Amino acid sequence: MKFFAFFLPQFHEIPENNKWWGEGFTEWTNVKRAKPLFSKHIQPKIPLNQNYYNLLDKSTMEWQLSLQNKYKVDGLIYYHYYFKGKLLLEKPAENLLKWKDINQPFFFCWANHPWIRSWEGKSEIIMPLEYGLKEDWERHFRYLLKFFRDERYEKKENKPLFCTYSSNFKEKRAMFDYWNMRSKEEGFDGIYFIETFMGDISYEEYKKNLSRLTQKVLFREPSIQINAFNDLNKSFYKLTKKRILGKMCDLGIRKKPLMYDGTRLMKHKIQTYKSDDEIIPSIWFEWDNTSRHKERGYIISSYKKELFMHYMDKAKKEEYMFLNAWNEWAEGMMLEPTEDLAYKYLEWISEWKERNQKN
Repeated sequence: MKFFAFFLPQFHEIPENNKWWGEGFTEWTNVKRAKPLFSKHIQPKIPLNQNYYNLLDKSTMEWQLSLQNKYKVDGLIYYHYYFKGKLLLEKPAENLLKWKDINQPFFFCWANHPWIRSWEGKSEIIMPLEYGLKEDWERHFRYLLKFFRDERYEKKENKPLFCTYSSNFKEKRAMFDYWNMRSKEEGFDGIYFIETFMGDISYEEYKKNLSRLTQKVLFREPSIQINAFNDLNKSFYKLTKKRILGKMCDLGIRKKPLMYDGTRLMKHKIQTYKSDDEIIPSIWFEWDNTSRHKERGYIISSYKKELFMHYMDKAKKEEYMFLNAWNEWAEGMMLEPTEDLAYKYLEWISEWKERNQKN
């Protein structure tokens, strides 16, 4: 099994973020200004040794690679931000392409959604997403091609892996067909397309909109388990209570975010696990996005190592396991070491891999 972790490249300044959020903005800005909202709420999340790194520094990427190697994380899934020719947060991946001595396997997940100013309780679109026409798809493909050709870019059956965050756009099938044709012209056997399922509708309904070229479907966590939990608890009383609590947060009356029991979610994940050749499973460890959304956010508590080991033992025949995430610090979802947890989740991964290799 290969462990690939989602990787957020927003830990460096870009002109657009300076304009939208203020001079000097990076993901650390939200992380540092977080406040505890209730007793025993651990905020802000602090990197071990106060390592507020800059992703444009080569030493940062070398350090991240050393962690991945030591704790047996096989590679990273870089979020790719492309808006009909406009790139955002592209420098870390482009630097990796130049720094051939950093032997880090990777591939892209296209975060194909508009950027919305929602971190402050607003819903203004600040970067719209349009897919364009064939000439736009060609320009995007030409940009991706230099990454596909890199030996470190993950491939299966001579097909570079490419994941899409959103699967519901009308140009998808025609665009995938075109890119697949172009990749063959460039010496590949096509593209290994991965679409993302969030669990907000039934899987059978979701599959009706899949591209014929899609190789796998990513079951994205913790979205799947949150939606499953809400489905199990959708009585009129509970839904009404949730709406009322949400409105109280919007009005500033309630200061405590929604809370989910990570142990309960993980037990449900274990109970409902079913191996399927068309599905790539994923796993989360905990979640807390209150540094972005304050009381409008939500928290998923951690679960015990035994549950992680149990789930991984059930899923050990899978080819890939996607980890959410390597460094989503503002969502409280990171494998990188923290002051309060140190290397906890990395140690879980390494321990399971070592044990599984011996068996």
